[in-house]
Amino acid sequence: MTPYYLGCLLGDVRGFAGWAESAAREQGELPDDTVVYLRDDLAVVRHPVQADQGVLWDAATPRWRAFCADELRFEPPAGRR
Repeated sequence: MTPYYLGCLLGDVRGFAGWAESAAREQGELPDDTVVYLRDDLAVVRHPVQADQGVLWDAATPRWRAFCADELRFEPPAGRR
């Protein structure tokens, strides 16, 4: 099944209190207006086509799930979670 993605501004994603960009350091500093993609498994990636490269976040904790739902309004279609 093809993953579902939501395009977001990195600045909005950085609003999460536990945010840390370990992979982003390898790619250089990214500005807040960079478009990133929130995948249906709650990973944040730079490119939806090359999703295995450029993973910025992949810790689907309960707090992160709540942030995605409440702040980013991320709700994949039924059957995608």
